[in-house]
Amino acid sequence: MMTQLKIHPEVRTTPSDEDGSVLINLESGKVFSLNGAGAKVWIMLEQGITFEGLLDSLAREYDVPRQQLQDDTETFIHELKCKGLVQASA
Repeated sequence: MMTQLKIHPEVRTTPSDEDGSVLINLESGKVFSLNGAGAKVWIMLEQGITFEGLLDSLAREYDVPRQQLQDDTETFIHELKCKGLVQASA
């Protein structure tokens, strides 16, 4: 995949009670929730892990074909970008 991504500077994260996370975009006031897998991807994005590193980590944790992991993760990241939660870093 793609360019390096970074979390939008106006987005704040709080762990939820059920293994996920709650995100708030302070700029728009919108709130989003992530399930456990989404929260793991989010944490890796916060840490600046490359897309390949992210896939490697997910592959160790989930018994899913790598192509499916890649497709699902690309879709998820695309949704995060469309909602203004992540952006390409310069």
